[in-house]
Amino acid sequence: MAVLDLDSAAQLAEAGFRIALEDGLGAVTARTAAARAGAAASAVNYHFGDRGGFLRRIQALAVAHAADQRAALRLDRGPRWASLADRLTLLVAERLETGRLGLVLLGEFEIEAEVGGDAELRAGAGEGSLAEFAFWRETALALGAPQEAADGWAGLASGLLGLLHVEPDAGERLLWLAPAFRRLGARLSRAEIEPCPAGPAPDEVLPERAHANDTARRIVEAAIAGIAERGVHRLTQRDVAARAGVSLAATTYFFRTKADLVEAAMVELHRQVRAEVLASADAGVAGVASVMAPAGGFSERVRALGALQLAAAREPTLLPLAAAVRATRGATSMRMLRRQGVNDADGLDAMVWSTLMGGLISTHRFGDPDRRDAAFTAQGDLLRARIFGL
Repeated sequence: MAVLDLDSAAQLAEAGFRIALEDGLGAVTARTAAARAGAAASAVNYHFGDRGGFLRRIQALAVAHAADQRAALRLDRGPRWASLADRLTLLVAERLETGRLGLVLLGEFEIEAEVGGDAELRAGAGEGSLAEFAFWRETALALGAPQEAADGWAGLASGLLGLLHVEPDAGERLLWLAPAFRRLGARLSRAEIEPCPAGPAPDEVLPERAHANDTARRIVEAAIAGIAERGVHRLTQRDVAARAGVSLAATTYFFRTKADLVEAAMVELHRQVRAEVLASADAGVAGVASVMAPAGGFSERVRALGALQLAAAREPTLLPLAAAVRATRGATSMRMLRRQGVNDADGLDAMVWSTLMGGLISTHRFGDPDRRDAAFTAQGDLLRARIFGL
């Protein structure tokens, strides 16, 4: 009987993992997992105690799945003259091709861990992000990177995975990967930089939208709070109306569909997060850390924007907005780099630096709060000096 129980638990966990991988963490319930495994819904509570225990088991499968996919990557491919930047471009492209939705699921678990406060989920999320970073650091060293530059290559690889895992088009992903890795290689080797043409201003890509009145603004802010706490999947217009203290009719008057409301929330969130980061830019790495990863976890705005980006992986209607947000990557970093003395930085430098910092922040996100910020700041300052020669 014990063996049968263990088999049943494994089947339920595998069913939950597959549902989460295909449809998102919000789609996992005792009923959906049991139906897929051909069991009774009560079997989930019997084997795992509650939803938290079930999610912890699914997270363990997701972390192991990511490790298997990394282990399957081959480092010995390509001609002998391929550069470190080109080899990492290929490996990250393959990681995204085979494991994109797995990376999205791990991102959903990070938000779940932060919002729900489950210590074991937080530990699992930290384990997953640290393992990803460590893999790319070891890979960079194996491919010939100097010890002092390995964190930079690993941070950029981790950051690009987070930037591009919602993008389904492999060609589009490659157009982001190759220039980023080559620019980092050029900066680290002190090679001559070919300036990158200036891109559109953030307000041209995602223009600010004036709210019709205070009621519409309250509805959008309520949607942002709901997305930060519950994710996009579980957001409803009725829930938003209750949070905003207005009627459902008022919510649907200003935002006819849930998709309209989510779009307005994404545009508003991008504006708020950009303003928040710009306000801290003069403080350099430490200022960005205080905004992106405060002592209690990611700020509500950053977490909600992350949830919206993740939702784009499964909601095709959100993909254009996610691409528009991605197009502005680096806009806030340019000011910080100039303030820190990198006078020749261009838009590609800013994108690379912003993405690299994002990779490092993700790695430190679930670390010990008493040491995390200092460790991140020291690591970021060393890398800025190493990359830009300050």
